[in-house]
Amino acid sequence: MSDGYCDKHDGAHREASAWAGKGAEALGLSGPVDPEAFRRVLKGEVPGRRRLGRKEPDGTVKDRPGRDVTLSAPKSVTVMAIVGGDERIVDAHDKAVSAPLGWIETSAMGTRMRNPATGTMVRAGDQKMVAATFRHDI
Repeated sequence: MSDGYCDKHDGAHREASAWAGKGAEALGLSGPVDPEAFRRVLKGEVPGRRRLGRKEPDGTVKDRPGRDVTLSAPKSVTVMAIVGGDERIVDAHDKAVSAPLGWIETSAMGTRMRNPATGTMVRAGDQKMVAATFRHDI
């Protein structure tokens, strides 16, 4: 995220972004990604909830910012879509991105929680993902 693609305030760039995942839906995050809302979510500050993260002994909350996943079409496809102006390819790529995001949410998302009965840490699946998608230019 160091190249600033999630922080651009350019209107066209913002329109090419979108919230995704069941977590985003549950939080009412939809449509183009607001850079400030994205920063807050990465800090564990979600609307209507306590701050997410691990509480440290001194009372501070240690956040764990998200993971960056890059899904890229081959350069020839990108050229036809962006330079050639073929919106059908752009739309197809946007739809194609939803399949791996769905897999990540259902198969790769998880957390560990303390089992109150045993005191041991157990993996808790069926998590809700909050994702932001950003379409890059060539």
